Amino acid sequence: MRHIPRFFVENEILPGDDTQISSEQMFHANKVLRLKENDCVRIFNNISGEWDCAIKNVKKNLVTPQKLIQEPRVEIGPSIACSLINPNKFSIMIEKITELGVQNIYPIVTDYTQYKTINKQKVNQVIVQACEQSRRLTVPKLHEVVKLEDFLNNLSENQKILVGVEKEHATKMAHCVKKDAIFIVGPEGGFSDREIRVFEDFAEADLAYFGRNILRSETAAIAFISLWVAKYL
Repeated sequence: MRHIPRFFVENEILPGDDTQISSEQMFHANKVLRLKENDCVRIFNNISGEWDCAIKNVKKNLVTPQKLIQEPRVEIGPSIACSLINPNKFSIMIEKITELGVQNIYPIVTDYTQYKTINKQKVNQVIVQACEQSRRLTVPKLHEVVKLEDFLNNLSENQKILVGVEKEHATKMAHCVKKDAIFIVGPEGGFSDREIRVFEDFAEADLAYFGRNILRSETAAIAFISLWVAKYL
């Protein structure tokens, strides 16, 4: 059975109403997968669900929705505040946590963060492609890069956070995962002693660790969402 590619579109999808996908999406369908006009692709979003479409015009990037195959649905998932790390590793982390169901991604700058900015367009592209691959309908929200202190100061009242630390006296992560808590993962060098004190003084913060092994930032993020999914989905 031939693989049918899925493409995210932002606008409402209506049956029989020609819809434009991006030139990159059409390039993938036409040049990479060798699809031509009248062949089938799928488009989706959380407004209209997922639709079987026929390619109408390759040059104009047009497809025609024909059949609804997946109704819109509410998709729930956790939120993660990610310290900026090596861009290639950051992309891997974003891809995997998107596949696992993250809903909000907060890039943060910490004391030991070596990177201060991200290529937001590229990261959003990674997010969308991960949604297309994993049959998600919703696309997680990528927030602006902020310093850790600004992130904490802007949290709503009573918002719980869960901080991944390397101290074995902390509670094991599996016992601390809460449905509405935002998980905060540190950079390659971990959190500084100053930041640990900030977390310890934060009323709604829990500090937890995954086990004796030290995890890379991207591994910790994936491990947290895996625990969250196992518990709440």
